[in-house]
Amino acid sequence: MKVPSALILSPDPVASALIAAAAELASITIVFPDPGEGVRDALRRLRPSVVLADCDRDDATSEAFVGPAMMTGARVGIFCSATNPQATGRSRTLAERYDLAFFSLPDDADALHAYLHAVSRDLRGTA
Repeated sequence: MKVPSALILSPDPVASALIAAAAELASITIVFPDPGEGVRDALRRLRPSVVLADCDRDDATSEAFVGPAMMTGARVGIFCSATNPQATGRSRTLAERYDLAFFSLPDDADALHAYLHAVSRDLRGTA
């Protein structure tokens, strides 16, 4: 059985740590890009089960990244805060177009938690 891993893509170290903690509580191993590594290179190198992208990171919330991420079989989720309404709107539209999980934090923290636990159970093949 493969242990699920989540690639976290955020320019904010605090947001990354909080998302990582939520994923670890769901028994998902956390992986990050190397310093200076592009998101597509990290995706190819790490082959994560889940990608959690911050809407403040344009290179991770674009069709040029989301399409290839989905083609690897990774589940893609986008998270945003209310501090950047333009990025939130753009990312919400992308999430709707590709049927991606979308979380507006902190309001959707419980939904993020439930999503990560469901993904972990599904990827491990447990009920």
